[in-house]
Amino acid sequence: MKKHILSLSIFTLILGCSVDAQQQINLLEMGDLPLEVEESSGLAVAGEQSLWTHNDHGNKNEIYEISLRGELIRTVKLTNILTEDMEDMAQDDEGIIYIGDTGNNKMERFKLQILKIDPRMIHDNKVRPEVIEFLLPDNALQSDCHYDIEAITWDNGNIVMFTKDRCGKLDNHMVIYSVPDQPGHYTAVKLGEFYWEDHERSIVITAADVSPDGKKLVLLSNDALHFFFAYKKQEYFNGSYRYIPLENSKKEALVHMDDCDIYITEESREYKKAKLWKLNLCSIGFD
Repeated sequence: MKKHILSLSIFTLILGCSVDAQQQINLLEMGDLPLEVEESSGLAVAGEQSLWTHNDHGNKNEIYEISLRGELIRTVKLTNILTEDMEDMAQDDEGIIYIGDTGNNKMERFKLQILKIDPRMIHDNKVRPEVIEFLLPDNALQSDCHYDIEAITWDNGNIVMFTKDRCGKLDNHMVIYSVPDQPGHYTAVKLGEFYWEDHERSIVITAADVSPDGKKLVLLSNDALHFFFAYKKQEYFNGSYRYIPLENSKKEALVHMDDCDIYITEESREYKKAKLWKLNLCSIGFD
């Protein structure tokens, strides 16, 4: 499981991402997702041969265990909880799952929440999540661009969150927040802002994960994987960057199965089923 430390300091960085010379990478198709998970929006590791996932806005309060071929293994109901828009999953080094119920498409939510689930507490395919409730600081909900959060990861006792840029290439940056991973009521801490120095593309982040060895952060957008690595003092953006272009589609979730294999889900579209994909970083010579 994952063990990594983030220095909670303020940072505002600018990083260029010229990609003209890079070739698109083809993902390995693992299989179709079941009808129950047509809008997969989060992924976590369930076992050596399975994953956890869930749907986003407007779906049931359930999580699903699927095989590495996308087949449904079981459905687990979340009890005694109301959710609005579950957007991403994170996982700590004990295997505890965190679901970011942080989607805010219409800027109507004042309080956001993260569900904390211990898979060992699942009985009769039911589990009652603990709740981490929080507000965003500094009048964040008044922002025209950064009121919505679709990407989270766990880091040494904190849930780190990356905003979804609602202004596209006119803005092209994200705000980073964190809250403790313990149930309670909090005001999120603003860790900083990150600017994409690419005025030709709209980079909208939909998921995040840190590799099991703690050495790489990967952020997902519909048409790319964005890797940050070789950072100092465990500050994600204080190091190197690599961009891996992908075919443009509605990709909403990813997770490291190990330090080589990353699994990605894609939502269904008209005449196209939802998919589970894999990328083996070791096979493409990632460094």
